[in-house]
Amino acid sequence: MKYFFDTNVISKLVKNDPEAMVKIREITEEEEPEFYINRLVKLESLRAIPLTHKKLYTKTEDTLNLFRELEIKPDIYNEAISFARYCKSKGLSFGKCEAIDYLHFITAKYYDLTLISFDNDMKKLEEKYALYKEENK
Repeated sequence: MKYFFDTNVISKLVKNDPEAMVKIREITEEEEPEFYINRLVKLESLRAIPLTHKKLYTKTEDTLNLFRELEIKPDIYNEAISFARYCKSKGLSFGKCEAIDYLHFITAKYYDLTLISFDNDMKKLEEKYALYKEENK
């Protein structure tokens, strides 16, 4: 199976968080799972690490290098915009990283990947996505 990892999962993996470690063990029990991120996940994961934390930066970079990197194509941006507008029209809105959440979510959908995230907002997007697709055939 193929998986797209949200930034929050990467952060937890680097810290050996028990929840993330259990999730990764579950996934790796499958035959040859494939792990993906996009460049935005890479940017989000590395940008906030202070220059004085060189070991954490290296560990995070090494972790990210285990994933295949996907391109965020113009179609993904366009679909993210359309889906975000749809969700707003249905009264759904959330945190300050909303645009990034839409990009990650639609990236996973575009490449037909299972999204792995510990963000409850992604569950809300999943609920709205089926209705969005149905209404926008």
